[in-house]
Amino acid sequence: MIVTIAAAGSSVFNIKSEDYPIRHHYRAYYWLDKFYNLIEIFDTNSELFYIYINIASPPDFKNGIMSFKDHELDVVRYPPKAAELIDEDEFTEATIKYQYTKEFQDKMYVVAEEALELANHWKARPAPQFT
Repeated sequence: MIVTIAAAGSSVFNIKSEDYPIRHHYRAYYWLDKFYNLIEIFDTNSELFYIYINIASPPDFKNGIMSFKDHELDVVRYPPKAAELIDEDEFTEATIKYQYTKEFQDKMYVVAEEALELANHWKARPAPQFT
């Protein structure tokens, strides 16, 4: 597993290499053998705001940069509420655009069920401290 942290205001680059600053403190967990990654999002007062899980490929490393392929399905949990599966419409669009097989689609929904369970039982550590 790889854990990263980022302070509010840090840069994040999307697939188009567009840079945008994040508004919250993040701690993200990337498993090398899982088809998801989990992000704890904290407000600037260090309170857990929500948990977000990307259904995605395991991380890939090239030229010192970590990346992953986002498969569009996501899980979000705003404590104390239960986790929810979101962005199924985006996943449907991606299945057409990227020609996901039926087997791949089924696998991503199994992964999403695992991610829902993880989000509902996740115990966030205290917020990262930035000075």
